[in-house]
Amino acid sequence: MLGITRFFVLFSVAVCLPGCITTSMQAYADRDLPAKPVKRVIAYVAAQGPLTASLQSNIQEEARKHHVDAEDALNIFPPTRKYTDAEIRKGMAETGIDAVLFINVGDTGVQREYAGTILSGQYVSSSNSSGTINTAGSFSTVSMSGTTSGTITATSTPTYRYRRQTNFTARLVEVSSGRNLWVGNGQVNAGGLLFIGDGANASSSVTAIFDDLQRKGII
Repeated sequence: MLGITRFFVLFSVAVCLPGCITTSMQAYADRDLPAKPVKRVIAYVAAQGPLTASLQSNIQEEARKHHVDAEDALNIFPPTRKYTDAEIRKGMAETGIDAVLFINVGDTGVQREYAGTILSGQYVSSSNSSGTINTAGSFSTVSMSGTTSGTITATSTPTYRYRRQTNFTARLVEVSSGRNLWVGNGQVNAGGLLFIGDGANASSSVTAIFDDLQRKGII
């Protein structure tokens, strides 16, 4: 008799490794709001590697959703030299800039943690048995003996969970007065392969900033 049993076992953790992204932020607006909502901003982003470009792209996209024009500050003031205060003020006046959005970002990068091992394979077995039947009148008794042997062929696959944490501080500075109209800081926590990319973290950070600016009547 030959038996084959397939098995699929996960050690240490559950099979499902869920993913999610959460954003928290604290922000404050100046008590003296601008005479009219901010409509045009330039953004200066200090972040690591490709996260900078992703943040700038999301700033422009999110600004459009809130009916605000936004541009990368480095397009107006290329980092080829130092600019005097007069040059900066003249450049912003010529382009009609209402405010400058400064964003500083600290990022852990993608972190991988061991989450358990999946063991899968098959078990092949064979059995041999023999016995005797004794009959006395209308009754019969059976005596059986046998052996069973088997072989397991299996592979093990380690599984991992992925997470990423992004911290950011931001402030919006009014060009005409040089004062801070708004300051805020926040944190984005992401888990799972679908949620740890630059795009997801940048989008969550920027969305939180612009949503708060609108709630507080600045844009």
